[in-house]
Amino acid sequence: MRTQEKVILRNVPTYNPETIKKIIQEGIQDFGLASRINGNITIKPNVVMAHPKIAPSAFTRTEFLDGLISALKAERKGDLKITVAEKTGAGLPTSRMFKHAGYPNLKKKHKIKLLPIEEAKKRTVHLQKGEVHTQVTTAREIVENDFLIYAPKLKSNVLSHGFSAALKLNMGLLLDRERLWNHNYELDKKIVDLLEVGCPDFIATDAVEISIGGNQLTQHGRHLGIVVMATNPLVHDVVCAHILHLDPRHIPHLRLAHERGYGSLSLDSIKLEGDIALEEIQQRTKDLALGFMKVDEVDCGMRIIVGEPYCTGGCQGIFLDWLYMFKDRKPRLWKNMPPWTVVIGQYKGDVSASRLMVIGSCSRIEGKVQARTRRKIKGCPPRHKDLVLLFFLKAGILNPLFRLDLILDAYFFLFLSWLRRLIKGRL
Repeated sequence: MRTQEKVILRNVPTYNPETIKKIIQEGIQDFGLASRINGNITIKPNVVMAHPKIAPSAFTRTEFLDGLISALKAERKGDLKITVAEKTGAGLPTSRMFKHAGYPNLKKKHKIKLLPIEEAKKRTVHLQKGEVHTQVTTAREIVENDFLIYAPKLKSNVLSHGFSAALKLNMGLLLDRERLWNHNYELDKKIVDLLEVGCPDFIATDAVEISIGGNQLTQHGRHLGIVVMATNPLVHDVVCAHILHLDPRHIPHLRLAHERGYGSLSLDSIKLEGDIALEEIQQRTKDLALGFMKVDEVDCGMRIIVGEPYCTGGCQGIFLDWLYMFKDRKPRLWKNMPPWTVVIGQYKGDVSASRLMVIGSCSRIEGKVQARTRRKIKGCPPRHKDLVLLFFLKAGILNPLFRLDLILDAYFFLFLSWLRRLIKGRL
C-alpha cells in the first residue's frame, strides 16, 4: 500500500512571529525533519514585487520569515548558515524589493544572508526531463545546500490558470534572460521543468493573508489565517488549489507535474493534519471566483481582439495582468480606459479603429487595417515595466506602477545592480 503524502494545515489568526515560530517548529518535528536542520540552509520566499503603497500583499511577509527563521534556530542540530535567496519579477532589482519588503530587519536580527539570485555565484544544472529547458542557471545556494525551504505566498495569478503557490515559486530561480524565454503558451511546461532544480525539502506557506483578485503584483490582501506545511510541492499545491475552490486537474502546471511523476492530484491520496479542517478553510474562501479568464472577455472600456496562439503566460496574459493593475489600484479608470483597440496575437480579419495598439513581437493583422493612430509594443512577451512605460509614452495611459520611486528602482537601481554584477563577474 502506497504511503500517503502529508499536508499540515494550521490556524494562525495574526502575523505574530512567536506563534508562527511555534507552529513551524511543530511542523518540522511532525515531518521528522529536525535532525536535518544544520549546515547551509536556503530559504526561498516569494518577493515577485514589494511596495508599501502599490504591492503591499504580493510577497511573503517579514513577520512570517521571522517566525520561520526562529523555528530553524530553535531546532538546529549544529551550526547554521541561513540564506534567503530570491529573484524578483517585472524587471526590477531584487535588492530593492528586499528593502521594500522589510527583509533587512531580518538580516540584522538573525544574522542571515539576503541573496538576490541575479547577483549570486551561479551554477548550471542540466535537466533530464526538461521539455522547454534543457539546462537552468541559478544561484549556487539554490543548488548546493543541506536543506532547501520554500516559503511561498498563497495568491491568485491570471498567468497560471488561477493561482500561485509552491510550483510557481520556481520561476524566481531564473535570471531575466531565461525567465521570459518561452514565457508564453509553454509556461506550464517551463514551471514543471524547474522542479528538477527547485524541489524543496520543506514548504511553509504564508496564507495568513493571501493575495487575491487582480494582478499578481498589485492585488489586495485578504485575511485567511492559516499556514500550510508540506514536503511535496505538488501535493502542497493540490491542497492549496482546493482551498481556493480550484480543480487541480484543470490547472495545467499541476497536471503536467503529476504526469511527470511528482505526485498525485487526488485529495484521497493526501493525509491532511493540523488543527483546522480543509472544509472550514473553504468556508472562508467560498465567495472567490478564480480560474482561467481570457483577456478579450474583460469589461474594461478597451476593445481587445485576440489572435492565435493564445498565450496564457505570454502577451495575452501579461496584458491582462497589466489591465488588472488598474482594477486593483485605479478602479475608477478600470471601466473607463481610453478607447484603444488592442490586437494581441496573429489575427485573421479586418480591423477598423480610431486608435490601434498591437502588442507582441509576433502579433500581426492578416487583413485590412484602418486606423488613424497605430502603435506597436514589441516583446515576447513584453516585460511589465515596458508595458507601464510604453503605454504612457505611446498612448498617454498612466499605470499605477508609474511612480518616481519605482522608475528609479526599474532603471537607476537596476543599473547599479548590473554594475555590481559586472564588477564581480556575475552577469
